[in-house]
Amino acid sequence: MHEQWMLRFEGDMRKEYGVCRMQESDVARAVDIWVEQYQRYCGRSQSFPCNWIEGTSEIAGFLYEKVKAGTALTVKSGNRLLGYMTYDEFPFNGEKSAFCPSIAHAAIDEHKEEVYLTLYKHVSREWIERNIFNHMWTIFYNDDELRAILFDWGFGSYLIDAFAGTDNTVVVNPAHVIRKAEPRDVATLCGLVEESRTYYASPPLFLRRDRYAEDDIVEIVKRGNVFVAWRDDDAIGFINVNVSQGDNRIDLSANKSGLIDEIGAYVKPEFRGRGVGRELLRHAFDYCRDNGIVRIHVDYETANPYANKFWRKYFDPMLLSLRRTINKNINDEHIEGNG
Repeated sequence: MHEQWMLRFEGDMRKEYGVCRMQESDVARAVDIWVEQYQRYCGRSQSFPCNWIEGTSEIAGFLYEKVKAGTALTVKSGNRLLGYMTYDEFPFNGEKSAFCPSIAHAAIDEHKEEVYLTLYKHVSREWIERNIFNHMWTIFYNDDELRAILFDWGFGSYLIDAFAGTDNTVVVNPAHVIRKAEPRDVATLCGLVEESRTYYASPPLFLRRDRYAEDDIVEIVKRGNVFVAWRDDDAIGFINVNVSQGDNRIDLSANKSGLIDEIGAYVKPEFRGRGVGRELLRHAFDYCRDNGIVRIHVDYETANPYANKFWRKYFDPMLLSLRRTINKNINDEHIEGNG
């Protein structure tokens, strides 16, 4: 038997809702609700990959896995499914974390706030009991209602996943040499990557990134497409473009999409605002088009002021990831005893 809780919400009339573990028989309706959300918040942009609603086997498979693991919850009114939520668990910067990706939750518009509140109350109780204090949640960027709900609950914006069609026009006035990185550039590229790591650790980002060894950079240059911008003999920026080898149900990128990932992109601070980033991006778009890639994905932290301004000029935000950190002393015995 599965757990069941009962609750009441105020509305046009008093209704009784049940919160219970998702069953396999719930998966089809859960997928339908998610597709409805996708169409509402993503359907107007040609940049967003539509394969997720043209074929929903990836989402259904994900939910079947969570049903089997017993980590998926539903809210129902009688036999009518109103919403669902599940999650992944992983260490984030060494801290136990719960992550609810965009395919891991959905709710009908009617009583949307109440359904989400009920789901989060129950699942977060489970997290806290297991000392998981870092909560991360990804939503559709254009879902202003859910964003406002989560902000009120103490979540703050963290990361944006954005997409662009590679037929986008990036107007540049070429002033720098841009060429693909070669083995002879590895040492120079290592210096730039390390400089970018220092930049991410500075305010207001305060983001810790792992250090890349020279052997790591050698492999990235071999398998990827790193374009480097030069001013005379000085490397002043780079962009790394890979091609996805499958659908990604976390960031919703599709198979054979361009990905600005791994070492990402970086321009030395003293050369920002001079068109270097545009020149690098145009080379990335040109590479994708030349190889039959119609869509490109990038993610960037909302605390990165330069990235926030630059990527929005050429990419459409699709997903917004939010994060909430719970006070670590919530499970202390003296607090429980005085509660």
